[in-house]
Amino acid sequence: MAFLIFGVDLAQFIPVLAETIAIYLAISISLNLELGYTGIPNFGKALYVLAGAAFGGAFALHFTSWVFGITVSGDFYQDLNLVPTINVVIQGNPALSIGLILLTLLVAAVVGALLGFLTSYPAIRLREDYLAMVLLGSAEFLLYFLYTYQPIIGGSFGAQMFDPYAWAGPNRYILATGVAVIFALLVYLYVERVARSPLGRTLRAIRDNETAAEALGKDTVAVRRNVLMIASAISAMAGVLIAFYAADVSVPAFQRINYTFWPWVIVIIGGMANNVGVAIAASIFWTAYDVIVLSKNALANYIPFDLNYLVYIVLGVVLIVMLMVRPSGMLKEKPTHTLPSSRIRELYESMKSRKSARPPEEGKPGN
Repeated sequence: MAFLIFGVDLAQFIPVLAETIAIYLAISISLNLELGYTGIPNFGKALYVLAGAAFGGAFALHFTSWVFGITVSGDFYQDLNLVPTINVVIQGNPALSIGLILLTLLVAAVVGALLGFLTSYPAIRLREDYLAMVLLGSAEFLLYFLYTYQPIIGGSFGAQMFDPYAWAGPNRYILATGVAVIFALLVYLYVERVARSPLGRTLRAIRDNETAAEALGKDTVAVRRNVLMIASAISAMAGVLIAFYAADVSVPAFQRINYTFWPWVIVIIGGMANNVGVAIAASIFWTAYDVIVLSKNALANYIPFDLNYLVYIVLGVVLIVMLMVRPSGMLKEKPTHTLPSSRIRELYESMKSRKSARPPEEGKPGN
């Protein structure tokens, strides 16, 4: 029995919403690692998401066609028999499909980390605004390059991807959503663990006062570069999961507003350097986004402007109000304790007891 809201079946809508939230949670958490914890204003997140989808997708298609000995007639990306042939081969082999997903994720992570290094190298030693402009320009360059250069991923035509979830049958979208949720959970746990480690304190020190961190012997350039590489690898893997979920790589879909601006909005609303806030913000943001998109037709008689801009206006107003009322976000940054509070109390009490049991030294007052 279908449960409809605005003509949409919730049984189909909820997995799609959950997958979107999971993907954007991973991207936003990686941005929080850069911006919230380290102070790197990455205005080029779309660069790494697109790179992961494009180069990871290209690798997956070429690798599978080579392994299975599938011959292509004419243009590689315009051969209509390529993807259906691959789907037939992998459809009955779940282990092979999972292996292809993991291998492609690994390739995308390497590509993302390499691009993170290459794009940060010219400006990582300069001020944050110069680095932000370099990353923004790099994202635009890759977008238009892949759009006009056909051999990598089909250019403006894009490329159809094989479906590694086809073996799940009617549960295909549920399985794909589960993979995205597991990926987002692993990213969240990893970044949270980094934030609670001594490295997390180093990142905050570099963010708050780079000169002081350098005076304490920290290689701030290397730390910022490594953070950018790790976050870029995470974003690239998210791009691969997007391509596999949609079974398609369309370069124009990876616009700046989708994979740079929206993650920034999520981090700002949730609270920088607070992963719980970012997770809550990602869930609320995309739920509100989809609800607005679904309900805009029902509001057509009450809104005096083009409904295509409704979601941007509403979310833009929410962002402005949030910056005015609560600029630190829904959840403020909290001090990170590298040890549980109970363990800290135990150490403190042990230190006090040892100090009180120590005999007074000669020549000190009270002897």
